[in-house]
Amino acid sequence: MRDSEMPAPYDRVLGTALRNARIEASFGLGELGRWLGVDPALLSSWELGQRMPTLEDVAGVLGALGVVGEKKARIMALARELAGSSWVMRGSQADTAHYAMVAGHERTAESVTVWAPLQIPELLQIPDYARLVFGPGLRDKEILEQVVENRLSRNEILFGAEAVEAQLFVGTEALRNHLGDAEVMLRQVRYLMEVSQTVKIRLVPSPAVSEDAFSRYRQRDETEVVYCPHHRAGVFLVGRQAAPYAGTIERLAESALSRTDSLHSLSAAAAGFAEEVKTQRLANEAGLTRLLAGEDPAG
Repeated sequence: MRDSEMPAPYDRVLGTALRNARIEASFGLGELGRWLGVDPALLSSWELGQRMPTLEDVAGVLGALGVVGEKKARIMALARELAGSSWVMRGSQADTAHYAMVAGHERTAESVTVWAPLQIPELLQIPDYARLVFGPGLRDKEILEQVVENRLSRNEILFGAEAVEAQLFVGTEALRNHLGDAEVMLRQVRYLMEVSQTVKIRLVPSPAVSEDAFSRYRQRDETEVVYCPHHRAGVFLVGRQAAPYAGTIERLAESALSRTDSLHSLSAAAAGFAEEVKTQRLANEAGLTRLLAGEDPAG
């Protein structure tokens, strides 16, 4: 906010674009404010360049005015440029706003590319795997179940009626039992094997690409947004800051196993987890037998 300062030229350009769009749609400030639930005085300050609307604010105004196509893309590109090439969502995806931002980009994407070096991609997680991921940070069971449900609902972009083009690169390190539950890992890997018939899943030897996890969304307005998840925040990159990820995706494609070889590796991982589960069950049964016989189960 810069109430005491003269608006910068670019601020005035964005404000003028929003004002022109409103006038062309035959909306008054009061009417638009009622549609959006925003004080008309704040709308006026945006149009005059006295205050900067957020990207979400600009998208909301354009949506209410029915602005679409090239015009919408131009105004949104200007808003992103003014806001900088990135923005940060605080908190984890357990926070409603953070989840909504990620899900919103997925729903409006024409294609999605995911790199998941250490965990199974969010869009392919089974419920119990997602519970293990979120569980340590969410003690409230009701909240945990809602978060898991939210995460699972996002896979509609892969399997729904309007599924988008997607390629998912998974690091071989993600197939290790980091979460300590071999039975969940077995079911998770088998699920990956099942859906790999329809979804492009390719394994990448973990040392091959050092880039941290990210998702790239190619939007319908031809812009590209890269989302980088972190423990307590998520960073969204556009424009010049998102551009280098095209090279990273090329390196992933070059380093990745073929889909056939990836399926073979998943099968081998599943066999390893199956053996681990069998061994654990036999150990549990032996311990139970000793307990029933009055012996020390640890003996």
